[in-house]
Amino acid sequence: MGLTFVRVLRPALYALLAASAVLTFWAGKEIGGRELPHWVAQAAPVFFAVFLVVFAVYRLALVRAKKYPAATGLFQIGLGALVWVLLLPGSRQDIQREPSDDVQALLRSSDPRVRALAAEVAGRRGATRYAAQLIERLDDSEPQVRRAAHAALVRLAGTDASPGEEGAPAQEKWRAELRKRGWVDGP
Repeated sequence: MGLTFVRVLRPALYALLAASAVLTFWAGKEIGGRELPHWVAQAAPVFFAVFLVVFAVYRLALVRAKKYPAATGLFQIGLGALVWVLLLPGSRQDIQREPSDDVQALLRSSDPRVRALAAEVAGRRGATRYAAQLIERLDDSEPQVRRAAHAALVRLAGTDASPGEEGAPAQEKWRAELRKRGWVDGP
């Protein structure tokens, strides 16, 4: 009878590990247009804990039967325990967290060089979320900021809505153009 149960445990181990991996990678994200409910996403550590208990029984039985080195078996069990701790909801960290966007804050800086550089960066990023603030910078007190904001808007829009104009008239033309595109709201 000895180790006959070990052969039965192998498929169960693979199934538990696969279920834990799928739930871990799927948790909190949308895959194929579907998102897991919160309670199902929390099941990954439970599946892995069950896997770890079954794996520990399996490895210790092999070690006891002198069919597996004790140091390797204990190391694998310890490593599994570490992975389980990292899977716990309190231990998880969102690695793909987006860095904060400082461009919007820098467009309001008191230093005109910083505002000009922020306007240039906003244009190079190609993000339409900066459009409203770039329009406001067209009426900036510093010419370098106005030029940088205008160049950024041209780069974003692919056209020049106010060639050769500055200040309030340029703002209104750009606002009208970008309102048509749905990039800015309001009057």
